[in-house]
Amino acid sequence: MEQIDNVMDFMNFLEDIEYGWMDIENNIYVNVDKGFKKKYVLQKPEEVLANKVGTCYDQVELERMIFKNLGLKFNTYFMVYYDAKKLFTHTFIVYEEKEKFYWFEHAWEPNRGIHEYLSLYDLLKDVKEKFQKFNKLKFMDTDYLCIYKYKKPKFHIGLKDFYKHCENGENVLI
Repeated sequence: MEQIDNVMDFMNFLEDIEYGWMDIENNIYVNVDKGFKKKYVLQKPEEVLANKVGTCYDQVELERMIFKNLGLKFNTYFMVYYDAKKLFTHTFIVYEEKEKFYWFEHAWEPNRGIHEYLSLYDLLKDVKEKFQKFNKLKFMDTDYLCIYKYKKPKFHIGLKDFYKHCENGENVLI
């Protein structure tokens, strides 16, 4: 892996990673389609690098590893909307530098980049609004939207175990 000295270097480095996933048999897919719910497993950061694919869940774990190596103060977040018909989720990483907050986003392509905010509240509110718009949740009941700050999960766990891990994190109210 090439030398990464800062977050901009890292964002540029991630250009080779596309949205996709690995299943329990180490097969790689670039579309989240049939089989994802039952066969998905959370990749190790090294697997994301080798496979050149990852969901937001996988990419955040790679980001966690690099941010830790860079000595940044950061947290990871799991946003979920519980709808009767479908589950909408997203994970992302936030770091703090010089009294500002930054949303580092690579997996969610329409929002790819490093976004600067004056407060964590402003950042989370903006991500929530983009999440609502992107998922076409016009009449979203905010009682069913949760944001959890979560710690590093075990690798190679399935989707249900990953969700359970995140939901056991700190519920963040905005």
